[in-house]
Amino acid sequence: MVKYSTISIPKELHEEIKRTVIDDPRYGYKSVAEFSLEAIKLRLDEIKNALEEEKGKKREKIQKIVENIKKKLR
Repeated sequence: MVKYSTISIPKELHEEIKRTVIDDPRYGYKSVAEFSLEAIKLRLDEIKNALEEEKGKKREKIQKIVENIKKKLR
């Protein structure tokens, strides 16, 4: 069973989401919570991808440094 936690958002933002997304059936969201959950997951994925990209760049830098050291030691 999935456990849930409660978060708070400003009432004004809640109303804006409701007016913009929930009240328009084209978007397919049934609640502010449903929209918020998807928005949070998407943003979290963006952040994770950015962190992975940074790690990759750091690895590349380290590999280049190691290669340069190896060349100098030959």
